[in-house]
Amino acid sequence: FFFLIMSGGFLPDTTIREYSADTDLSSRVVPMQAHHLKNGHWCLDDKTGLPGTVSDLKMSKTGKHGHAKFTYKLRMPHSGKMAAAMHPGGDYLSQPVIEKVEYLVSHIDGNAESDEIVDIVCLNDNYEEVYFKLANVAGREDVFTRITEQIVDGQNGGKDVYVIVLEGPMKKGDDIIMLQSVVDVKQVKS
Repeated sequence: FFFLIMSGGFLPDTTIREYSADTDLSSRVVPMQAHHLKNGHWCLDDKTGLPGTVSDLKMSKTGKHGHAKFTYKLRMPHSGKMAAAMHPGGDYLSQPVIEKVEYLVSHIDGNAESDEIVDIVCLNDNYEEVYFKLANVAGREDVFTRITEQIVDGQNGGKDVYVIVLEGPMKKGDDIIMLQSVVDVKQVKS
């Protein structure tokens, strides 16, 4: 059993998925060396512990006996921020295991035409209600419009509608929390 709550310090529609105290989330963060980084791969930000996708990866050698250094940018979808990082190739980093999870939409609480934030009420695999926030904020306007329109159109057309939720770990010290953000939607004939 789990429940979802809205989080502070992230985008207003990032949700924290809560697990029971005995749930081990350590398998969702795996060690990797910096020289294994590639553009488009996921990595945890050193400062915030947030998951991000690597871009603008560059390798430079420091000299005949020096170690290669890797510089890169991280785009962190749960905060909407970018970070720059640099590591020698032998440094150990944390790679998050990211999943896209589908949830069947029950309905939208709120008015998508006038509210800045609406609740998308979904059902999980156990047919329990799960709530996700979806915000019409800078950088997410297109996502908000596309998802809310697809939900309304699909349900009015007698289709099942699923939201696709990006789920990934954030690491703070030894603690791991799971962040969730609605990123896409799909309609399926009932």
